[in-house]
Amino acid sequence: MPPARPLLIDTDLSFDDYVAVLYLLQHPAVDVRALTVANGVVHVRQGVENARRVLALAGRPEIPVAGGPEKPLSGDRTFPKRWRTILDYVPRLFLPRVPPHPVPLSAPALISQHCRTSDTPLTFVALGPLTNLALALQADPTLPQHLARIFISGGAVHVPGVIAEDVPGHPNRVAEWNFYLDPEAAEIVFQSGIPITLIPMDATHVTGPAPLLFPRPFVRRLRASARTPASRFMARFIAIWQWATPQFQATPVWDAVSAVLLTDPEVGTTWQELPLRVVTHPDEVAGHTRVESDQPPCVRVCLGGDQAAFEAAFENIVKTPTKKAG
Repeated sequence: MPPARPLLIDTDLSFDDYVAVLYLLQHPAVDVRALTVANGVVHVRQGVENARRVLALAGRPEIPVAGGPEKPLSGDRTFPKRWRTILDYVPRLFLPRVPPHPVPLSAPALISQHCRTSDTPLTFVALGPLTNLALALQADPTLPQHLARIFISGGAVHVPGVIAEDVPGHPNRVAEWNFYLDPEAAEIVFQSGIPITLIPMDATHVTGPAPLLFPRPFVRRLRASARTPASRFMARFIAIWQWATPQFQATPVWDAVSAVLLTDPEVGTTWQELPLRVVTHPDEVAGHTRVESDQPPCVRVCLGGDQAAFEAAFENIVKTPTKKAG
């Protein structure tokens, strides 16, 4: 068996982030080296504690955690306040308590430290806004030579980035939320020269040609099959989100799809190399992902996948004992 692929995970700990993080922590093909918290749905301070709790649940409390700044690189864009309050505190109802512990490094510093000291190039997994990675790239010009690939859950290529009706009165009308919050950071990452794999909302759009989703019978099977605390938490969180989105018989859980495609890229059936950039102005469309047809392809993008293979990947994980530390 080949050695596990070393990962750094950067997350804003929305409900789908928990599912993705726990999936990766349990997968034998990857080795999570550190977890950093980005300002996004969760506030950073609360997110750092929640990250430590989820690592304890997975039996991996030794993995270092750090938080980034509480604002994007510029401006003051935020997620809706109600979403943030829910994600700050509701997950703690299902997670173990952890003792207080100082976090000595900032997220950008922890990213840089692990990149520079690793004996092999790392894969950076971005499940939230890209602020922390952009700051690390700005502070350390040598960082690109230490990263094998950036794997991003975000953006929207051929589908809407947001359903504006779901957040009445919010200024975000077009952009996927991770890129909306810090479009400048996203553009810095896209221009870094590091190979990028993007899993946009196209791969999970309920009306798309080949979306990867969580149908209700599949979620029931996951809950019945879960064998560990981490797997039971994953299945429960998917079921809670499904209950909160009753209009969907098959529910999108965005970052969960990205986790599967990272470990099992053959689950994706529609991969394309595209010339993408993240729009930074004007403000009304900042964060939108745009195809630059007059430029060479620069990003590997998955637009759809094999639903049966996706379900099998998740079922294999929930039936497997949690991976041991190290």
